[in-house]
Amino acid sequence: MRRKDENNTRERILTAAEKLFAEQGFDGASMRGITASAKVNLSVAYYYFKDKENLLHSVLDRYLLPVMEEMRGLLAAAREAAGTAPIPLRRLLDAMVLPRARCLSETAHQLFTLLFVHRGETEKKIFATLENKMEPLQRMFLDEFARTLPHLSELELRFRMESLDVMLYGWRTVGPLKEHRYPKTVPIETFLEMLMTFAEPLFLAPATLSLKKRPEARSR
Repeated sequence: MRRKDENNTRERILTAAEKLFAEQGFDGASMRGITASAKVNLSVAYYYFKDKENLLHSVLDRYLLPVMEEMRGLLAAAREAAGTAPIPLRRLLDAMVLPRARCLSETAHQLFTLLFVHRGETEKKIFATLENKMEPLQRMFLDEFARTLPHLSELELRFRMESLDVMLYGWRTVGPLKEHRYPKTVPIETFLEMLMTFAEPLFLAPATLSLKKRPEARSR
């Protein structure tokens, strides 16, 4: 019972922190404000999270770690199904995009957007840490994309992967501002279907001329 109570307390702090960080930014939100919203003592928050920056990392990890686990699982299943052959492009894209598209609540997305826009020293450290956590998984996807699309250089593959991320997260930012065109009654699955429809052509486009791989010189 005690462990359950501790988990509930920790989750209340994380939920309150997510909301206040999203509304006020990292600098604007205070530990006192967060604990007041969570209805816990300040000392309890410091017991679970040593400082405000550690608390922000924990808020982001609530979304990042399950997404990474799902992406890794989908990629492993795709690799097993493909055997020794390259993984089909659409299955690679599904493994990369769908977990990210489904995971973010409106508040969490607002928080990620706010951190990205402000880009102060703390925000830069946060994003550097997130990128370091994602890099091994990113490397796995890059290797599989290279097998599926061998005509593309690593630089171009990374660019196309990250461009798709920008479109995905950018849409989540801009979409609410265009409700007169895209009402909330349109399900997220419809937007994902539209996104994935042109994601494949994005990757199937020819290599950029200056980055095009040169055939190996013939042995004399």
